[in-house]
Amino acid sequence: MLFEPPIDVLVNILGCRYTVAVVVGARAKDLENKIPTILNGSGNLAIDYAANEVLRGEVVGVQSK
Repeated sequence: MLFEPPIDVLVNILGCRYTVAVVVGARAKDLENKIPTILNGSGNLAIDYAANEVLRGEVVGVQSK
């Protein structure tokens, strides 16, 4: 379960809970499949790492109009 960063902070950044789930989930899957060396030895799960990337502004969601 994701506790840090809080889900409410990520919702404020991305706009809604659905977008948070999609963006963080997709990035976590990408990390596990394409860049596993980032996760090795860090002690973090892919989902935690992805959520922190969103918090730092390194990963953003695309909003359609």
